[in-house]
Amino acid sequence: MASIHIPTLMLALLSGFAMLGVQLWAAQRSRLHYLDLGVWTWGSWTLLFGFVGLASRLVLPLWISALVGNGLIALGLVFYNEAIHRHVLGRSLPRWMWWGGPAVAWGLTAWMLAWPLALRTSAISLVFAVLLLPAIFVLLGPGWRGEASLRAVGVTLVAAAASLLLRSVHALTNPDEYLDLMQGSLGQGLTFLFSFICLIGAGFGFVLANFERIARRMEEVASTDGLTGCLNRMTADALLRHELERGRREGTPLAFVLLDLDHFKDVNDCHGHHAGDDALRAFAAEVRARLRASDVVGRWGGEEFGLVLPATDGAGAMSLVEQIREAVATLQLCDGDGRAFTLTVSAGIAVVEPGSALTADQLFMRADRALYRAKDGGRNNVQVHDSNWELGTESPVA
Repeated sequence: MASIHIPTLMLALLSGFAMLGVQLWAAQRSRLHYLDLGVWTWGSWTLLFGFVGLASRLVLPLWISALVGNGLIALGLVFYNEAIHRHVLGRSLPRWMWWGGPAVAWGLTAWMLAWPLALRTSAISLVFAVLLLPAIFVLLGPGWRGEASLRAVGVTLVAAAASLLLRSVHALTNPDEYLDLMQGSLGQGLTFLFSFICLIGAGFGFVLANFERIARRMEEVASTDGLTGCLNRMTADALLRHELERGRREGTPLAFVLLDLDHFKDVNDCHGHHAGDDALRAFAAEVRARLRASDVVGRWGGEEFGLVLPATDGAGAMSLVEQIREAVATLQLCDGDGRAFTLTVSAGIAVVEPGSALTADQLFMRADRALYRAKDGGRNNVQVHDSNWELGTESPVA
């Protein structure tokens, strides 16, 4: 009858978890450090020492080997749950899980020490499978919408839990294969191997998920304004050029809007820069709340913002910007001392009609000229560029 040499299997698993632990340690030492990756690292090392504990029955009394090994494996699985909860949900496990999981494993092992190995194996395998369930529920729920690698982690943990359940059932139905932990047995060996190989695979998937998140955040930092969450000027300008070319291909108009908060320097001078930052965030939120999914808002610098509105003519742009202007004028803002203040915004609109050869720079200049007219006309005003205007020298806006 075919069998698996269990000591060799244990050595392979020890090597696998040792390599995972080294990789996680190396990943932690990168410039971008994530605490949840560190927690997974602790879990992997704990599992490694748990397997060392199980293997130590070759030289130590059974009760020491079983209590240390099963307890540490249970604790390692709790570390994995903690890492996944932090990564996906942004919070720690309930406190009871930290002592509950290892306590059940230790208590059950101590209670069943005199029982046949098959019964002990069935019970502890079931405990390990149950300890994986909180992480599985998180990964198959909110985690499924996260990094693609997290889905692989979820599927791998499901496979590990299923294998542990199979091991639990197999131990009950085939007790002759569980007379000793080191017994050469195909069923015992395969279920043990597959359960914990899946955990090693989940660890590598979790590393990838962390670096996916790092890459996404680096991309966000490179393309967005940290204060308001709007696109930065470089990214918004690139999207303006892209939409301009697409509008030409599809024969649709494109509107570009420059928005500038009126007398914003007075807000900073009278109420402080912290209040000014709050005002910019509130203004950006009002703008975003009124945009379509295809529209783009970017911070051009200071208190000046730009809107790229695909498939939008002058009337459509004017209607939208008037809604924004009215909403901003009704904002109720307070500084750190409780003093109330308000904002108003001026806007300049320029439209590219189908068939026009207008460049992005020319479109920006037209919107800037319309913005200057809005400022010159008393502020809290919206102007649409008129092609009959004379192209004089650009004037600054305040």
